[in-house]
Amino acid sequence: MFTKADMRLLSQKDKNCLGSYVFLWGQKQERTPTWYGLFTESGETSEVVDVMQYLWSGKWPVNRAPHIEPLVIDGKKAANSVYLNPEEKYMVMLSVSDPDQDKLSVRWELLPEATDLGQGGDRESRPVAIPGMVTASSQTGGMLSVPAKIGAYRLFVYVTDGHNHVATANIPFFVH
Repeated sequence: MFTKADMRLLSQKDKNCLGSYVFLWGQKQERTPTWYGLFTESGETSEVVDVMQYLWSGKWPVNRAPHIEPLVIDGKKAANSVYLNPEEKYMVMLSVSDPDQDKLSVRWELLPEATDLGQGGDRESRPVAIPGMVTASSQTGGMLSVPAKIGAYRLFVYVTDGHNHVATANIPFFVH
């Protein structure tokens, strides 16, 4: 989520800086259910909470959240504009790490892309998940079964460490 360069920039002392704060957006759907959140819907803390603690106190939490690199479907990242064929199967690759070497659990969720789009922070309806679309799941990936219906979708992964911490990632794709 944060690179070392981001953390250096955020932690630089500036004589004109009076302080800093985190804007707690709250938990709500806005384009995705994980977009602005420091916490998941069930209250798990993300890596952002760890980084803010470090920046403000100079100390990492005793137990830190896992970290996910970008998801890859069929060898493509989100920036590659992923197009998939209906009712086919594709490999999803996941790279996750945990600073504390905790035992990790992986949960996948496939949602149609949000269409109830508000403006400027308006509450939106959360799309209904399509269950059972990722099988043979492990900490390195899984097999995605693509829906038959043509349209835009977003695949989410939630990796938890058993200590109320989570890493999330998602990748949009279009079925054509």
